[in-house]
Amino acid sequence: MFIDILNIVHNATTLLFGVFASAAFLGIRLNRKNNLTLLLFSCVSGAIHLFVYQLYGTSFAEQLYPLITHIPLVLLLTLYYKYNATISILSILTAYLCCQISNWIGIAAFALTNQQWIYYSVRICITAIVFVLLIHYVSDITAQLLQKPTRSLMILRFMPFVYYIFDYVTSIYTSLLYSGLEIVGEFLGFVLCLTYLMFLFLYFKEYEANKEAEQRNQIIEMKRVQSEKELEALHRSERAVSILRHDMRHFLLSISSYIENNENEKALDYINEVIHTSDKTALQRYCKNNIVNLILSSHEGEMKKKQITFQYTIQIPEKLRISDVDLTALLSNGLENAIHAVSDLPMPKRIIRLDMHMNHDKLLISLKNTYAIKPQIIDGLPYTSEAGHGFGTKSIWYVAEKQNGNCQFMVDDRFFTMRIIL
Repeated sequence: MFIDILNIVHNATTLLFGVFASAAFLGIRLNRKNNLTLLLFSCVSGAIHLFVYQLYGTSFAEQLYPLITHIPLVLLLTLYYKYNATISILSILTAYLCCQISNWIGIAAFALTNQQWIYYSVRICITAIVFVLLIHYVSDITAQLLQKPTRSLMILRFMPFVYYIFDYVTSIYTSLLYSGLEIVGEFLGFVLCLTYLMFLFLYFKEYEANKEAEQRNQIIEMKRVQSEKELEALHRSERAVSILRHDMRHFLLSISSYIENNENEKALDYINEVIHTSDKTALQRYCKNNIVNLILSSHEGEMKKKQITFQYTIQIPEKLRISDVDLTALLSNGLENAIHAVSDLPMPKRIIRLDMHMNHDKLLISLKNTYAIKPQIIDGLPYTSEAGHGFGTKSIWYVAEKQNGNCQFMVDDRFFTMRIIL
């Protein structure tokens, strides 16, 4: 009799766990109104289950459980609470999967004690504990995850769905789970492997999208900073041009005076001085391509501050086949690594050389820099043990691969060289 009571309490707590956890996973707040609604649903579902159990026995009642509880719960969540049917099913499947925590611990307790009452008691206690933990620490996260696009929900949907089908097919509708067949025993391991691989694929795609968004934000910020610099340079240039225009009459009179007095050398020196002064008013442009100008200009200040000799030869068209995001990832990471490498050298030895040109329809990039510590090349990539470094070269290699290009890193006694063909 005592065990029968425990069995009824165990079934009741499991039903309540499934109903309330399914609602919480969707983000339904467990306030007074919702608690009463979900409790009423649980009571009706439990009463129908008990009625079927009394008439037809345990086995038939368990086989009808999806029709008695799960399908009506989907209807409640979709029709009453207005949630999408797909995510409603997913929340129910997730709650069903979470029931296995108490199930396994209960089985372990029974295996150790061989006492049925301990099995039910442990399951009741663990169900209550898991429910509290899920509500406090998991339900809000799950509710946010379920708002993700359908593609992102694939990995969340796959494991609970397969387990639900597997559990009912092998233990409720048949006894395959206990048949000892190797194919049945290894099935969940097979599913777990597929789920893990799907997770890796989707996680990488998500990481790739986030990285691209980060690069786009970086470009926007670079453009903003560069626009401020250019505006300031324009103001300085306008002031300098105004001064030159104002003083032009005096310049011409002075030059005329030198020529009239046959002081040609002084006239030439004076002309060169005026030319040098006017050159200072010009804005720095490295090539026709705006994004390359933007990238180089963004690093120009740091290179001047560290007194780095920057030598460049750039002959590329205004438009390139490669996207601005990918080009920024290549050049910015390469220049940052180069600046970092030369910073510890004495000032005369701080040299960075950039060569960019087209060979037919291919973009060729060569970036060389001196170094204080000779880099190691392992598996074709530079290796560093410094914390926070080493990600730039991996990003460069990844972008080159994505563009179906080629990326090489080389080092000799003086220069570290990065070569890219796209």
